[in-house]
Amino acid sequence: MRIKLVLESEGNNQISLPVHYNQIIQGFLYHNLPTELGKFLHDVGFFYHNRPFKLFTFSKIFSKKITINNSTAYFESPITIFISSAAEDVSKSFAKSLLISEKIFLKNQPLTLKSIEILQKPKFDFINKIKTLSPITVYKTIEKEDGKKITQYFFPEDPEFKDLLKENIRKKYSVIKETDLNDFEFDIKPLGYKKKIIKYKNFVIKAVDGEFELKIQPEILETVYDAGIGAKNSQGFGMIKII
Repeated sequence: MRIKLVLESEGNNQISLPVHYNQIIQGFLYHNLPTELGKFLHDVGFFYHNRPFKLFTFSKIFSKKITINNSTAYFESPITIFISSAAEDVSKSFAKSLLISEKIFLKNQPLTLKSIEILQKPKFDFINKIKTLSPITVYKTIEKEDGKKITQYFFPEDPEFKDLLKENIRKKYSVIKETDLNDFEFDIKPLGYKKKIIKYKNFVIKAVDGEFELKIQPEILETVYDAGIGAKNSQGFGMIKII
């Protein structure tokens, strides 16, 4: 289930956040979930073998005007954020919490819920043109000869970008449907993108933002659509929309 959230500041003032605000939005989401559900998502999640998946993601912040000054971003009110989860209870609980909240805070700034909308899923085809609402990140952890582990990120020009995306989708589908997914046809081609560097808890994450052509069975894409594609979805990566 996908939710479109529109928030406005008191007095229509600018909303200020650090340029790298993913952790703040993630905390905002956890804070507005029932305690037990928030703790389950944060500490446990849904498992594929020994690999946990949170099965939710969120978008960048959208505003008519965004001004950057040093390490602070100033957003013209109102702002729009999209939040989605393949586990419907998560989206429903989040929406209900916001609707009954007397005050909504984003980094100690009081905001008003201007509107909240549950979005219908789009029509999925075998060939889809998609746009990122938050950047896609693809990586793997490599252990060096000295035993140290490093993170290697991949981009659309790298052959492993497609292969790792496909494997990530296969695992998410298996978790959501509770059945193993065998091999399936998959391809992704960039139509125009930019590389992004985003900091999360002082870690540097490399990702891509843009438009892509995605070839995949419609039923598979529909299943994983609200969980996000790629890695680190619960940190604000991999939300896409069909265009």
